[in-house]
Amino acid sequence: MTVKVRFDKEVREYAKSEGIKDSTLKLTETALAESIEGFHRRIIVLASDTMKKATLAGILGGASAKIISSILGELVKKKLRDESEDKVEMLYATDALGPETFGRMRYEEFRKHFDILAGDNVNVTSVTFKYTRDILGRTYDLLVLDLSYDFSPNDLGRIIETVRGGGLIFVLANPFEKWKKMWTGFHKSLVTPPYTIDDVKKRFNRRLIRKLEEQEGVYILDADTQKIVKGPEEGKSQAKLPEREKIEIPGKMRFPRELYELCLTNGQVEVLKNLENLIERDGMIVLTADRGRGKSVSVGIGSIGLAVKSKKKRVRIVVTAPELENVQSLFRFAKKSLQKLGYKPKVIEENSLIKEIYAKGIGLRYYPPTQGYNMNADVYVIDEAAGIHVPILHKYLNKPKVIYSSTIHGYEGAGRGFSVKFLKKARNKREFKEIHLSVPIRYESNDPIERWLFDVLLLDAEAVALTEEDYEFIRKKEVYFEKPDLDDWFENDREDLRHFVGIYVLAHYRNKPSDVALLADAPHHEARVLRLKNGKIVCAVQIAKEGGIPKKDIDKMAKGYKPRGNIIPDMMVKHHYSKEFARLKGYRVVRIATHPDAMDMGLGSRALELLIYEADKENFDWVGSGFGASEELIRFWIRNGFAPVHLSPSRNPVSGEYTAIVIKPISKKAQEIVKKANDEFRIRFTEWLGDTHKDLEPEIARWLFETPFGESVDYPLNITEVQKKRLEMFVGKVLTYDTVLDAVKPIVKLYFLDGWMKPYLDERQIHLLIYRVLQSHTWEETAKLINRSPMFTMIEVRDIIRGLWYYYKHVIK
Repeated sequence: MTVKVRFDKEVREYAKSEGIKDSTLKLTETALAESIEGFHRRIIVLASDTMKKATLAGILGGASAKIISSILGELVKKKLRDESEDKVEMLYATDALGPETFGRMRYEEFRKHFDILAGDNVNVTSVTFKYTRDILGRTYDLLVLDLSYDFSPNDLGRIIETVRGGGLIFVLANPFEKWKKMWTGFHKSLVTPPYTIDDVKKRFNRRLIRKLEEQEGVYILDADTQKIVKGPEEGKSQAKLPEREKIEIPGKMRFPRELYELCLTNGQVEVLKNLENLIERDGMIVLTADRGRGKSVSVGIGSIGLAVKSKKKRVRIVVTAPELENVQSLFRFAKKSLQKLGYKPKVIEENSLIKEIYAKGIGLRYYPPTQGYNMNADVYVIDEAAGIHVPILHKYLNKPKVIYSSTIHGYEGAGRGFSVKFLKKARNKREFKEIHLSVPIRYESNDPIERWLFDVLLLDAEAVALTEEDYEFIRKKEVYFEKPDLDDWFENDREDLRHFVGIYVLAHYRNKPSDVALLADAPHHEARVLRLKNGKIVCAVQIAKEGGIPKKDIDKMAKGYKPRGNIIPDMMVKHHYSKEFARLKGYRVVRIATHPDAMDMGLGSRALELLIYEADKENFDWVGSGFGASEELIRFWIRNGFAPVHLSPSRNPVSGEYTAIVIKPISKKAQEIVKKANDEFRIRFTEWLGDTHKDLEPEIARWLFETPFGESVDYPLNITEVQKKRLEMFVGKVLTYDTVLDAVKPIVKLYFLDGWMKPYLDERQIHLLIYRVLQSHTWEETAKLINRSPMFTMIEVRDIIRGLWYYYKHVIK
C-alpha cells in the first residue's frame, strides 16, 4: 500500500488563513512520509519566541492527526500498534498546566487550533512532567513536547519513548541561541547555599541542542519566520507502508493460541515458548532487552499462560520492580491476556496505577523489591531488575519459579551492570535460560530518534576496554588523578564522558539520565578520574562541594529548613546540633566507581587517597559520603579512615539498605567535631540496634562501631554492686543470661565503645554479641545465625561475657 502524504484542501485553506506557508506544510508531509516509510519516528522542532509556536503546533499536529487517522485501519491490520484503538492517540506534555501558567496558556492555544482540525478522530492526553509516570506503558501516534521553560532529562526519556513508529514529535522550544543561555526550572532546583543561579551551568541544554542539530530525522523550523533551519531530503512526499516481521506461531504450544496472537515479534514468541517450560517444573528465566523491545509485555502475557496452565486451583504471582510504574505494561497485558481468554479480571489501582489483578483462581500483585521475596507465591517476576540492588536480587534466586526481566540500555536500567554484577554470580548458584530481545515493538530497528535519545542521554555508555598492558599499569599503580574539564567533555562530546558514565552504569544498580545533567550543570558538582599512563579512565569519582553555608541559613536549618544539596552539613546540624560544621567546607563523594574489570585492585582506595590529598591542598576541611550500607561498602570506607556519624532510621524501599554517612576530617576544627560526632553516634547506635535497627545485619553493624580515632568513648557506664555480684554468678554458671541481662548489656556496650586496645574477639563472637545482646533476638534466632543449637549458643555467649567481665570489671565504677 502506497500512502500519499498530502494535506487536504480544508487543512491547507485553514493553514493559509492562519499565515502558514506551503513550505511549512511540506516539511510536515515529508517528515510523516519518512516516519511511515521506515516505521520510525521523526521530530520537528518549532523554535519560537512568541505564542505563534502554539498556533503552528496546533495546525501541524491537527493535520498530521488527520493523515495518520486515514491510514489507521492499515496500521492496525499490520499490527503496527499494540492496541486496537479506533482513534489516533496524542500526548501533550508540558511543565505545568496550572491556572495562569505559561504552560496552560500554550496548551489552550494549541487545543483551540487542534480541535478545529482533528474533530472526533483523536484522543488527546495531557500530562505534566511531574506526572510522566502516569503514561508509562502507554503508546501514542503524536506528541507535542513543550520544552519552552522546564524539563528534566528523566522526563525526556520517558516521554519520547511512548511514541510509536509512524508517529511525529513536535517539540516547542525557544530559539536555540536563547535556549542555550536561559535558566530552566531544573536549573533552579540545582541552586544550593552558598551558590546562586548565576553559578549554575548550562552544559546539558547546549548538548541537547547540538544533538538536535546533528541527528538525522530531526527537523528544525523557525516558527516565527517559518524558515526551515534544518530540513529533510527532497523527494520524500510519499511512502510505502513497510512489512513488519512475520510472526511465526509454533505448531506445538502449551499456552493458549490466543496468547501467542498477542505477540508482535518472534522474540516475544520465543519468550512464551521458554516460559512454557515452567508449567510443570521449577526453573529460572532471565530476559534482557534494550528499552522498547516488549520484554515486560512478554512477561505479562507469559505469566497468565503459566497461571491458566497450572494444575493448582489458585495461582499466586508476585510482581516486583523498583517502582510500581515500571510494571504497568506488564499488568496491562496480563489484563488483556485474561480478557482474551474470556476472564473478567478485577483490577485494583493505587494512584491510577495498576497494583493488583485478580481473576478466577489467579492473582497478580505488586510488592516492593524488599517485600516480594517474603511473600508466598507460585511464580516470582522481577521486572527492571537492573534497578534493584544485587543483594536483593539474590533473595529471589532460591524461589522455585522465578523470572528476571531487565532493561540493559534505557533510563530505568543499569547497562551491563546487571549482567556483570548479578548474572555472573547467579550462574554459580543456579542454572537458568537467558533470552535477549532485540527487535523493537513500538518502531522498527535503527530508528533515528532512538539513536538520538540514547546518544544525548548517554543511555548506552560503556567503560573503555582494558588490555593486559592496562592490567600491568594497574598492578604497578601507574595511575594519575585528574580533574577533567567538564566544559570540554560536554561541549566537544569527548569519549571520556561516555567512559566515565559507562563505569557508573556498570558499577551502580540505579542510574538516571538526570544524573548526567546534575554532573553537567550543578554548580557544586565536579568529576575526578583515575587514569592509567595511557589515559584510560579506570576509576570515576563524582563529588559535591558542600558547606560554607551562611549563618542565616544555618539558623534556619536548625529549625527544620533543608537546603538543596549540603546533605552532610544538614545531617550534622540536625542530628549532632553542630552549627560550626555547616560553616566548614568539604567534598561529599556522590559516587565512586572502579572499572568492573579492575575491581579489588586498590584503585578505589588510591582515588580516595588522592582526593583527600587534593582537599587538604585546597584548604577544605573534610571529605565525606552517604551510601547504602552493605558490608562491602562500609568496610571500604572504614578501612580508608572514614568515621561513621549517622545511619538512616529506615531502609531504602528499592535497595533494602540503610543509608550510612561517613566523614574523614582534615582540618583541626573538623577533627574535633567529627570525633565528637563519631562518639555520639556509637553511643546512640548501641541503643538503636535494639529498636530502630533491630533488623540490621550484624556484619554491617560491627563495622559501624569501628572508629579511625582509636580512642574509647568517654561515656561512663555505672553498674551497681548487686549487678556486679550477679554477673559473677552468671559467669560462674549459677544464674542464667535472661536474669542478668540488665548487667550484661553495660559490659557489651563498654566493649563496642572501647578503642583499639579492647579485648580481641573473632567475627562470629562480635556478631553474636550484636545479635543476641544489643538487638535482643531470641536464642532460637541467634542459633540459626551461627548454625548451631540454642544450648551451644547460650554457652558461647556466656564464655564471651566471662572474658569481657574479667577484662573490664576493674575499670567499672
